Amino acid sequence: MKLLSIGFFISIANGVLELVQIMSWQFTFYVEALAKNKEYIKDLYEFFSLDETEGAIDKPSSNYMEFEYLEFKNVSFKYPNTKNYILKNLSFIIEKGGHYAFVGGNGAGKTTITKLITGLYDNFEGEILINGKEIRKYKQCELKSLCAVVYQDFAKYFISFKDNIALGDVNNMERDDVEDKIKSSMNIMNLNDVAQKLSHGLETQLGKIKGNGTDLSEGQWQRIGMARAINNNAPIRILDEPTAALDPISESNMYEHFEEISKGGTTIFISHRLGSIKLASKIFVIGNGTIIEEGSHEKLMNCRGVYADMYESQRSWYL
Repeated sequence: MKLLSIGFFISIANGVLELVQIMSWQFTFYVEALAKNKEYIKDLYEFFSLDETEGAIDKPSSNYMEFEYLEFKNVSFKYPNTKNYILKNLSFIIEKGGHYAFVGGNGAGKTTITKLITGLYDNFEGEILINGKEIRKYKQCELKSLCAVVYQDFAKYFISFKDNIALGDVNNMERDDVEDKIKSSMNIMNLNDVAQKLSHGLETQLGKIKGNGTDLSEGQWQRIGMARAINNNAPIRILDEPTAALDPISESNMYEHFEEISKGGTTIFISHRLGSIKLASKIFVIGNGTIIEEGSHEKLMNCRGVYADMYESQRSWYL
């Protein structure tokens, strides 16, 4: 009978203990990761099986629509596989040249309205009319040219600083005067100092994909998103929480340049900061999936209703 040496015995014991650890902790971790990734794969397969909307990858039409009015007529909407309606029999009119705002609590459906306006959702009940024509009868390229949108989860493109803004007018990125337009948008959003501090100015690669890329703060990214929308010639500008990541100075600067941002077009604001909502000529207060109050800031304050209560709760922010 052969005997084990002390060293060999210790090696075997350590191996058994490591195997126990793998089986008890790491094995459990891998099983959990496998189950989680299986669900991700399921979502990925569902995504790949979706029907592609005709014209989904087309560029915006180079012939901008002559916008006159937008009307929601008894629009109801609920997300797939859910029972509760986010919007229920919602009706309102947006007219050319007006500045409008939607306010309401979290989950009231404000951002959903903007996604219906831009044609991202088309499984709604009722009618959405643009210049009297049902929105689902427009081509995707026409809808893309109708609105310039800055969502609260704004896009961060890991390309050059200049191209991040130029993308707002994707059809004219190669024009000779594109840099003049970019600089004009940068002036409005006070981005000149940001660009000057970058290693290669407007040509600096943003993000961390490339080795020489430079990342920015959330507020700076949001200002770039705003500049991108300003660079767009669409007749409607939709600003969803446009100051959420901005510092007070940048926020004040945006209000001061509001007329330049709107370019005389139609503007739709969504914000929880009611100080910015005062810029709107008409405010829609959303509750229970429909409009419960509407009017100017002064009118709604005099009504002493939901909007007035919301504004009073934030009054100390503006003192």
